[in-house]
Amino acid sequence: MFGTARRRAAMLVVCSLWGCTGDVAKGSVPEARAANPTGTVEASLGGANLRYPDKLRIPLKNFFPEGVAHAADGTFYVGSYSDGRVVRQRPGWPFVEPFLPASGRAIAGMKVEDATRTLWLCELDLTQATPDNLKAYDSRTGAARGAWPLPLGGGCNDVALDAQGNVYVTDTYLGVVRRLKRGGSALEAWATDPAFMAPPGWPGLNGVAWDGGALYVAKYDSGELFRIAIQAGGAAGAITKLVPNAPIGMPDGILFQSPGVLLVVDNDNGKFLKLELSGDTAAVTLLATGLDNPTTVALHDGDAFVVESQFDHFFGIDRTPADVPFVVTRIWLR
Repeated sequence: MFGTARRRAAMLVVCSLWGCTGDVAKGSVPEARAANPTGTVEASLGGANLRYPDKLRIPLKNFFPEGVAHAADGTFYVGSYSDGRVVRQRPGWPFVEPFLPASGRAIAGMKVEDATRTLWLCELDLTQATPDNLKAYDSRTGAARGAWPLPLGGGCNDVALDAQGNVYVTDTYLGVVRRLKRGGSALEAWATDPAFMAPPGWPGLNGVAWDGGALYVAKYDSGELFRIAIQAGGAAGAITKLVPNAPIGMPDGILFQSPGVLLVVDNDNGKFLKLELSGDTAAVTLLATGLDNPTTVALHDGDAFVVESQFDHFFGIDRTPADVPFVVTRIWLR
């Protein structure tokens, strides 16, 4: 009885701090946005002051993380490339907890839309027998909010959001940046260019990030970085290849640390880079090395948290067992 009472008291504390249910527990993304038309981000109690340690640890065999997302309340979400599970870790909690169950598919890029408490993610069929999907879930309850398929043969890789509520995904195999326009019912081909195409079987477009008036995309196979201007009406404008002063390897996830400062994950070389953009050029700084097939990055409390996927084990390049726990490593930026 005493143990049960203590558990109930603990749950009351957790619910008072974080909320056990959201005010939009289910329904579509439009319904979630209608519940918060101003787009105001709700602050959590004390969330900004609760620090994470040097790593997030995922003690799950064969999890193989790829995507990571971070919410304004400090919660992290990490997706599995091997079976589609998503776990989350909340500030002040010493462990991850289950969030979305295994789907038998793969999870890649992820982002949180804080204003509507929506978790956006790319869900992939690695066999390419069925279409990949952009999917949306309630970031507090896990309730499904929608699914938008890519064309068969496309590859949903990474996700970005702009200030107007439009959602962009990179199609890694068909060389297209697709957009789910705010209020739209289907993904549209928003930007394409011959330079976006990769050789057959190779991933091309990968990381995507929004910064004010432009969208930036990284191309994995060639190590290229492009800026796509956004016109006044929202259409894609000029596509410009940027010139870094040093190679950026095989870029995977990208994320803006601040205006003009782009963080880049170099997957194949195990590096984490900072690019300071100036016009059509970029100055490259090495921030970390020795990471185990890093894929994506999220920011919390001024620092970067980088997923170490261990994909060399997943794809059989290294036939020894992967190290468990899997980790999302903190890179101190301050």
